[in-house]
Amino acid sequence: MFIFDADSQWLTLILNMVAGMLRKGTEVLYISTSKQLPDVRDNFRRYGLDTSPFEADERLVLSDAYTFKTGRQSTEKYNFPSLNIADISLISSKSLDLWPPGTVRLFENVSEVVEASDEKSFLKFYRTWISRFVTRGRIVIDGFVRGVHSDALYTSVMTSADGVFELTTEEIEGEMQNTLRARAFKGAPVDTSKYILHIAEDLSVSLETIKKRN
Repeated sequence: MFIFDADSQWLTLILNMVAGMLRKGTEVLYISTSKQLPDVRDNFRRYGLDTSPFEADERLVLSDAYTFKTGRQSTEKYNFPSLNIADISLISSKSLDLWPPGTVRLFENVSEVVEASDEKSFLKFYRTWISRFVTRGRIVIDGFVRGVHSDALYTSVMTSADGVFELTTEEIEGEMQNTLRARAFKGAPVDTSKYILHIAEDLSVSLETIKKRN
């Protein structure tokens, strides 16, 4: 899971992650809650990746969880009518067996699912949702906005995750920077150093170790 600041470059980091996975042959289900899918595809093209061939054979499935918030019906093949946990559960149960081992499911902002429910109901649903998908070696990457839920919810979700990463916005040497770090990873040692996220004009990301500045 990723915990990210609302004003961070989370969506750009996702773009780089997904592009890298696709180029290595990983199948990805990407659920967009913050943009319409034409805008998501445009960002991939700006980065240098045409999603068309990946979508054609469903190595990449883009699912629209944004358009319903505008009051309109999505015209995308894959879409969510709401972020209500009942709707998500139904959609997930119908498609679960279609995803082979190694598939990555990336949900941009799960905090919106929490907001559409209550924390107790969400946590009960979330544990089942996650455990069903990771069966057979599938991988889940979920984003949660920092500071909008109770400490108990973050703790519970982190307990369910194999790895926890943080993307924050902070002032470094008089400039606001995005910093990325691994907080925890179950079953293996992990480098918890902070890295500054640099973003180029083509939306590609590079990392700079903060230690080098000291």
